[in-house]
Amino acid sequence: MLWWVALAGFGGAVKYVSFVIRTDSQFSWRRFAALLVANVFVSSFCGLMGGLLASAFKLDMVWQYLACGTFGYLGTQGLDIIILVVKRKFAPLTPASAVMPVPPMDRAAQQV
Repeated sequence: MLWWVALAGFGGAVKYVSFVIRTDSQFSWRRFAALLVANVFVSSFCGLMGGLLASAFKLDMVWQYLACGTFGYLGTQGLDIIILVVKRKFAPLTPASAVMPVPPMDRAAQQV
């Protein structure tokens, strides 16, 4: 199970570092370190949930590790997707906005 958490944390770290590389915002080592630790913490939990889900389906260990890394990379979005699937199982007409935050549409985009 320690491998699951490590893989998930690594997935979260990869996502955060790739995000930092793609942005042009001002860089600060203190902010980078704090947000990296926070992302690894959240991703480790999410990846652990993904690994437990794969384990519940009695999947091979390789698939469980893959689920940990993937859910670690997805973070809370992965958990939102699982919750949406479960809710739609019991209430088929559940909209995605009931689980995941949907940003408001831009007024200019609505007029086109």
